[in-house]
Amino acid sequence: MAGNLGSVARLAPYLLGAVGLAVLGFAAVAFIGSSGFAYDFAAYDLAARRLAEGQPLYPPGVAEAYNAGTYANLYLYAPPLAIALIPLTVLTPAVAANAWFFVRIGLLVAGCAIMPVRREVRIATFGIAALSFPVLYDLNLGNLSIIIFALSAVIWRERDRPLASIALATILTVRYGFAIVLVGWLVRRRFQAIGWTIAAGLVIALATLPIVGVGGWRDYMTNLQSLRDISTGPHNLTLGTTGLALGLSGELRPLLVVVAIVLALAVTVYAGLRRDAEIALVVSLGATILFAPFFHPHYLVGLLIPAAFLAGRGKWWGLVLPLLGWLPGEVLPLVAIAGMALPLAAGPATTSDGPDQPAATSLGRSTRAPSS
Repeated sequence: MAGNLGSVARLAPYLLGAVGLAVLGFAAVAFIGSSGFAYDFAAYDLAARRLAEGQPLYPPGVAEAYNAGTYANLYLYAPPLAIALIPLTVLTPAVAANAWFFVRIGLLVAGCAIMPVRREVRIATFGIAALSFPVLYDLNLGNLSIIIFALSAVIWRERDRPLASIALATILTVRYGFAIVLVGWLVRRRFQAIGWTIAAGLVIALATLPIVGVGGWRDYMTNLQSLRDISTGPHNLTLGTTGLALGLSGELRPLLVVVAIVLALAVTVYAGLRRDAEIALVVSLGATILFAPFFHPHYLVGLLIPAAFLAGRGKWWGLVLPLLGWLPGEVLPLVAIAGMALPLAAGPATTSDGPDQPAATSLGRSTRAPSS
């Protein structure tokens, strides 16, 4: 009996991965051509087509439309994303949307495949991803969360190399909450990694100038400054959303948004000082969801990182984290807090030099190079 149970346990990750593939196949049939399919991608695609036709990236009235609650086809990101999508404009909008769907499935597979955990964990994480609401929601909307997950996996895998900084700089062009990863690196005195990130960001910005010029960036900043309280928009989740659901006064909502940001900072700093390098990084990647004025449900795709990390350190229950995205929106800020904090429960990683050291003890030792 024990042998049979052991065989089932060994096969479970592979069965889960097979189920995940099947679910994604069904999703492709169900999503493509549906009424909500590629809703977010349509805005990116239109922006890219404006650039391809020599039109301004940001037409007049973008901020006004957002403030009036008219969100369809609004492009509010910095210029690099629209520029990167110009090659897709050779396709019709419908074909481009389909291509975007399958490219992101490929990136989901790639992101799981490169995570620095053993094979069974990577396969199981992929299966869980395909069953999670945030991943399916992101696939249907055509948003960027799966791409950001794949880049986060690069940061995790390459955390001691410049490629991690380049991946982070790329993410920062669309998700500013990832600036908290820089905070984690600052705590661990990873100044070279911070420098690489800044340099990569400058290169990305300079590369856009021949296409959008300084004026395109000026229009982008003007639109951002013209947006009203974005934390209260439809489907914009915060800890304030949870507070309202619990019956707290609506006047506390701005305060609770700040509380979430401060909590993300505090946990990231603590992890950087008191936990090993890998835990510190995974905690900061989890904290990116809360380190912003709001998040959407599909942002919880990022929970695949702490889930795989926990499973990789023997805490297989961590794979439940992405599945919690099916809970009501009012609960999701608490899920985000769990995804940020639970990696602190992982045991120390063992390296060839012995257990990895917290920053507070390792940075002062001359016998060992600073860890990330």
